[in-house]
Amino acid sequence: MRLEEHVAFSTAAALVALPWLKDEVWLPYAASILIDVDHYLEFVAARRRLSLREALRYLRTPHRQRGPLPKPLHQPLTLSALAALAALTRQRWLWLVLAGMLFHVSLDACNNRLVRRIQGQLQQQAAGRCPRCARSTTRLELHARRPLRTLLARYQRTNYEVLCPDCHRLLHQQGRAVSGRQEITSAAPAQ
Repeated sequence: MRLEEHVAFSTAAALVALPWLKDEVWLPYAASILIDVDHYLEFVAARRRLSLREALRYLRTPHRQRGPLPKPLHQPLTLSALAALAALTRQRWLWLVLAGMLFHVSLDACNNRLVRRIQGQLQQQAAGRCPRCARSTTRLELHARRPLRTLLARYQRTNYEVLCPDCHRLLHQQGRAVSGRQEITSAAPAQ
């Protein structure tokens, strides 16, 4: 899920929890959003830069090179360690932080499951052939036909297709070339 979507869902959850948590509602809210700091760590590990602006641009690119860190804050080991620490210290604030992190990870898991289901349906429909080149392959990759600007668009099967890795890579290279030409055209001064 995108950061904006996590913020929206976390805000809704915080508003629901507000009557019970009162002044402490900010702890799970902040934890459910700030857990994504490990995506920034992924950027730093992959690009060896600290720029937040570049990191946001990098994290929005499809098929980016993954860094060597497997999102450490999202890992079950990290969450289990936090739960053990909260249980040992009996600190309410640690439980609230853990609740926020678990909320975030649950949203990611639901999102991933729904997208994998769409991919599986499209792969079954393609019957092992790339729809673009008709090459037989066991590995078809999910490709969004258009930018998925809303959460609902992400779960509509008609917005996707499956492609062999070569066609998928070629399509993204062509897309970058087209968007680059559009930026140059729109940046040119009007005469």
